[in-house]
Amino acid sequence: MGQALAAPENGQAPKPVATPAEAAVAPAPKPATPEASVPSPGRDKVRLRALVREQALKSGLPPQIADAVAEVESAYNISASGSYGEVGLMQVLPSTARMLGFSGSLAELAEPATNIRYGITYLTGAWRLAGGDICTTVMKYRAGHGETRFSYRSVHYCQRVRAILTAQGYPVTGEVPTPTFGDPVVGAIGPVARGKTGRRKSRVNWATYDSRMRNLTKVGSSTLRIMQ
Repeated sequence: MGQALAAPENGQAPKPVATPAEAAVAPAPKPATPEASVPSPGRDKVRLRALVREQALKSGLPPQIADAVAEVESAYNISASGSYGEVGLMQVLPSTARMLGFSGSLAELAEPATNIRYGITYLTGAWRLAGGDICTTVMKYRAGHGETRFSYRSVHYCQRVRAILTAQGYPVTGEVPTPTFGDPVVGAIGPVARGKTGRRKSRVNWATYDSRMRNLTKVGSSTLRIMQ
């Protein structure tokens, strides 16, 4: 299609003017950004939940229990860190991971697949020691396999797990125990309230800690801990 020429003004050369047919043609749109390249927290959580459930099934643990604990511990935040040195999605203490055979770095322990594997291993042990009782299971996960008492925090933790299980349609059985020690819980216990925001730094000297752990040859199960 040809172009018309505008009349010259002030001695300037004539400029091409688009014909009506050309003026009606809209500019080509820019290609849209592929959806797959846009980060999606929701999509990541679905993937992580699938990993948690898969590991639970391999370990003989009801996947709903594992899912509820992961939700309470970190809300599936892989960068979460606790005030006592807990690491990752399942908030595993490095000491517990090493007692279970882990020999890597903190960064490796925070890696989702590794963190989930050690967290679920410890949670499954708590489940078996508790005979399948929900509150006793999660109490032993957060306070240690050797703990038999319920603090206010352990009871509150169990109440949160039971609420998640109920919302999922999981058959919640057993009683909520009465706390026998500790201070009453004020407000919610969760990733934010317990310092698991991913920005809080541990005060533990891990180089010294690792040196001591390498000299440890025998540890009773009562000393294994996920959380204080």
